[in-house]
Amino acid sequence: MTAWQIRRAMCHKRTVSVRPLVCRPLGGEAGLNAWWWVAIGLAAWFVVSLVVGLLLGPFFRHSSQAREALDAQAEHEPEEPQ
Repeated sequence: MTAWQIRRAMCHKRTVSVRPLVCRPLGGEAGLNAWWWVAIGLAAWFVVSLVVGLLLGPFFRHSSQAREALDAQAEHEPEEPQ
């Protein structure tokens, strides 16, 4: 290596600090127990299904009423002779 490359490498070493990354451990006292995620997931599914049911309920109610009206209309019409 040339003197310039050595000097550049030394300057690079001064500007770049290599420190170990400190991460908070998963779980433990600060984290949630894994079984809590099961309860949270079940509650989320319940809420989603409730919302979907409340949104789709009027649609199915209307389609059911329309079908009953068509059935009632078909019962009152006389059959055509063949």
